[in-house]
Amino acid sequence: MKKLYYISLICIICISLSSCFKKKEKEICDENKICYTEGPDDLYVKLKISKSNKPVEIRMYKGYYDKGEKIDKFFTNNTEETYLLPIDNRYTATAKYVVNGDTIMVIDSDELGNGAYKNCDKSCYDWEEGILLDLELKK
Repeated sequence: MKKLYYISLICIICISLSSCFKKKEKEICDENKICYTEGPDDLYVKLKISKSNKPVEIRMYKGYYDKGEKIDKFFTNNTEETYLLPIDNRYTATAKYVVNGDTIMVIDSDELGNGAYKNCDKSCYDWEEGILLDLELKK
């Protein structure tokens, strides 16, 4: 019984001490890294589209598909399309494929943010950051 008591006591002490030595979240600080301190107004939204024998109908919405504002509609044979759009909005894209006489619609949506991060206590913005909307057919 005493042995169980000592083992329990040692476990409690070890757990208590381990919480005292937890590492703090690592802060990023690289003075050589380029830091843009002003955020972008617009960033890129890239659409990834499956290769098709027939042109694919693409629709682009600001907001969600069912409640959003349609901002573009076109047909394409390209496997990639890119938009430069205002940040702090959700964008949704649809692609309509015709496969063996059946119409298949693919939908993807994401929020386009400003790509902010901290570096050496400064707020930095990634002007290369954007979103990818995957409209490819899954096999």
